[in-house]
Amino acid sequence: MIKQNTFIAKLLFSIILLINCNLNTSFAQEKKAGVLETKNPQRFFPKADLMQIGVYYYPEQWPREQWERDLNNIKKLGFEFTHFAEFAWTYMEPEEGKYDFKWLDDALAIAEKSGLKMILCTPTPTPPAWMGEKYPEIYLVDANGRRREHGNRANVSVTNAKYQEYIDQIVTELGKRYGKNKNIMGWQIDNEPLATADFSPSARKAFQIWLKAKYGTIEKLNTEWVGNFWSTRYNNFEQIVLPNAEIYTEDKLSPHAVLDFKRFTSDAQAAYLNKQAEILKKYIDPKQWVTTNFTNVIYDADPRSANKMDFITYTMYPVSGRNPLGGNSFRMGSPTKISEANDYYRSINGVTGVMEMQLGQVNWASINPQLLPGTVHMWLTQAFAGGCSFSCTYRYRHPLGSSEMYHDGIVGTDGVTLSTGGKEFVQSIQDMKLLRKEYNPKAVIPKEIEQRKTAFLWSHENLWDLENQKQTEFWNTWKHRNTYTTAVKSTGAPMDFITEEDDFSAYPFIVAPAYQLIDQKLVDKWTKYVENGGNLILSCRTGQKDKNGHFFEANWNAPIVPLIGADVEFFDMLAADVTGTIKSGTNSYEWNSWADVLKPKPGTEVLATYNDQFYKDKAAAVTRKLGKGTITYIGVESKDGKLERQIVRTIYERAKIGIEDLPKGVFIDWRDGFYVGVNYTNDPITLPIPQGSKILVGENPLQPAQAIIWK
Repeated sequence: MIKQNTFIAKLLFSIILLINCNLNTSFAQEKKAGVLETKNPQRFFPKADLMQIGVYYYPEQWPREQWERDLNNIKKLGFEFTHFAEFAWTYMEPEEGKYDFKWLDDALAIAEKSGLKMILCTPTPTPPAWMGEKYPEIYLVDANGRRREHGNRANVSVTNAKYQEYIDQIVTELGKRYGKNKNIMGWQIDNEPLATADFSPSARKAFQIWLKAKYGTIEKLNTEWVGNFWSTRYNNFEQIVLPNAEIYTEDKLSPHAVLDFKRFTSDAQAAYLNKQAEILKKYIDPKQWVTTNFTNVIYDADPRSANKMDFITYTMYPVSGRNPLGGNSFRMGSPTKISEANDYYRSINGVTGVMEMQLGQVNWASINPQLLPGTVHMWLTQAFAGGCSFSCTYRYRHPLGSSEMYHDGIVGTDGVTLSTGGKEFVQSIQDMKLLRKEYNPKAVIPKEIEQRKTAFLWSHENLWDLENQKQTEFWNTWKHRNTYTTAVKSTGAPMDFITEEDDFSAYPFIVAPAYQLIDQKLVDKWTKYVENGGNLILSCRTGQKDKNGHFFEANWNAPIVPLIGADVEFFDMLAADVTGTIKSGTNSYEWNSWADVLKPKPGTEVLATYNDQFYKDKAAAVTRKLGKGTITYIGVESKDGKLERQIVRTIYERAKIGIEDLPKGVFIDWRDGFYVGVNYTNDPITLPIPQGSKILVGENPLQPAQAIIWK
């Protein structure tokens, strides 16, 4: 019933946007479908091209007389495409209803003459000043009641009807004017859409409508939001305010209201993106694709909801001032970011690309160091390894002023001299030329790699709910996810991110860490998967709540107890200055953040036990056979992830498949007949390259911040 009401909610939310914003189709139906409506997006990218490489250029930011020089130089360097106009609304429509595309026509013509293909963008993250001056209600309002103003980007309320009218007009004009331009390979909708929580009047009204559609009656909402607690019930939907933690100091808001607001915010952004895509597709050539670029694996939005895109791309800035592996790793960045983004976005419908790849120092991180030489080339090689059809970077020229003036470009401040990152982009361009010559269209994935194929079950709703009720300041859902993705990748396994609606049977292994929100349908699907021969790995906090974030009226984690073969007696967490220990075989591990204390049933094997606290010798991790497969429950989060790595690898080894033993920060992937290795560690690593292999790029041992490709 909840699922049906959710569908109605999304359907009626689309109807409201249709009334207020001239939305053309039902977002609810799109979301319910859960898949992109377009046919195989691989048709846009010939497989033999492997990975095309491009760069952003901003003609509106540079003197007209320099455009031809710059675009010719971009082509001479080997770039195959460039990218225009995501921030150029004020130049496209300098006055309301008065359009000026002459400058863009000229820039496009120069790019075409230079031999560059083009990605053209909708300029919707940056409305012109006249719009906000005339209609200040278009701006987003933050949690402190402060309205955004002109002077930055991503400052709009995506549910505002007036803003939607202007979007309709500018996107229609662009589609009509450039939709048949043979030099445009594709379109980017907006830029780095963030799904920022909006507390504006238009957002409140849209949220009320969304809730009414989802729950049907106010009584149902009061039940699901537990309105009998603290007298928080409502008499009608019009009374409902946006759940805003900034205005409450006494205690926390209803987690059910917060979860629904997260869902609504993500849905509203998806409708905003999908609407633009649908307008464009009325006018553009079928050979032109439509995408948007989310940042990394984004927190506040579910990218799968933007299902009118032909595929989804991502923006990637791995270096942000942190030092994840110590030593020089602060110059190489997080080792998990590109790997996870590749596997996440590629899994949506088989195609992805990097719309922005960091190429040097940036201006926004807490610390903005120089990159270790080789790092940019390593990142680009890893993007190729993960299946990207193209990689692009922001930007060609280093800016001379404004807020991003410390952001590196392909060329430096003189406009012509290659930066270090620029040189490494050119190096990757040369790599692609070599690999295209070596490409074998008949190459098939080796059996030993196919046998390791792993699905990572992921839901943004679990993320939102876990982060809202952490129970300990040391819980970090993102870090927990990183622990399991790196454990899987240490085996050399290919990995896809999947949803509950996907086909589980396609994967010998499925990992679902901290999968807190469940229903019986999912438990039944997990059980069938295991009984049919699959190997399922779950972790702590899994199965604590139903889909709306309530505990079950039963013992802890009751729905999954028959599956995992153990009761969850209770859970624990430790103070900041206390560390617990766990024993597994002859090894000892430390923990602090979360511990499910397990009581195994007959036939369930204990893989790890607690070694102290008042529950010493109680089970911390268990596994058992069920039908033809296995189910493993790791109930504790170790401090360094080594316990999880050991257990994950044990499950793979017991399945009698060959696996690699890759250090944390070292990745090996296979793509289109090529093996690719990258090294984020501080030490040279000798990779298991079979004798007689042909090394095409790089050397073995693999040095830090370097990449290698072999056949």
